[in-house]
Amino acid sequence: MEILKLAQYKRAYRYNSDSLLLSDFALNCGVKNELLDIGAGCGIIGILLKFFTPNLTLNLLEIQEKNIALIEKNLKQNHIQAEIFHTDFRVFSSKKKFDFLISNPPFYRDGAKMGINEHENISKFQRFLPLDELIAKANSLLKPRGVFYFAYEALALPKICFILENKKLKLTKIRFVYSAKGQKARLVLIQARKGVKSSCEILPPLLIQKNLNLSDEMQRICSRFRIKSYDF
Repeated sequence: MEILKLAQYKRAYRYNSDSLLLSDFALNCGVKNELLDIGAGCGIIGILLKFFTPNLTLNLLEIQEKNIALIEKNLKQNHIQAEIFHTDFRVFSSKKKFDFLISNPPFYRDGAKMGINEHENISKFQRFLPLDELIAKANSLLKPRGVFYFAYEALALPKICFILENKKLKLTKIRFVYSAKGQKARLVLIQARKGVKSSCEILPPLLIQKNLNLSDEMQRICSRFRIKSYDF
């Protein structure tokens, strides 16, 4: 399999395993047609989805101008085409609607201490993209029966469920991610859909580690996504 190359800034927010988990989740559940990656960062999620789904029409949205250069470089060096939107998702407007949306949004709460690195703060803290505004805007951009994939901290699940119902999106699949057996879930992977009455499917839990090593599933995910990252 071809190795994907991804440039990242050395002293700024860098993608982590959550991006791989969300990409794997979306690919397993299915993506096609027109997709928008919200808060694309260096472009990793959209690039992975497009690489494994060549017919996908990829759109990447990013608020930070600094990241636009990363996205453009990473698209070019991996021979992937996409439309790029440089804007705040909260004020984004589009004449076209999307079949799929995906996002690994910032979810650090206001009680957490901010650092001095603005790039990292915007990428990590939910005040820059509050969950209710994210979901409301997602609903307005989805086609009927469209799908929204996102990852969020597991502790926020009651809030996620409340906002999804309030904004008229149906929680249709959920998967809990655990660092290791016996620990509390740290992350939830969510599939929500517009205009459906489906029941919610709770998928098997995903363990990151087993006996202090990567679990078999995490090894599979890492093997699936062959990525070489370097400083830009």
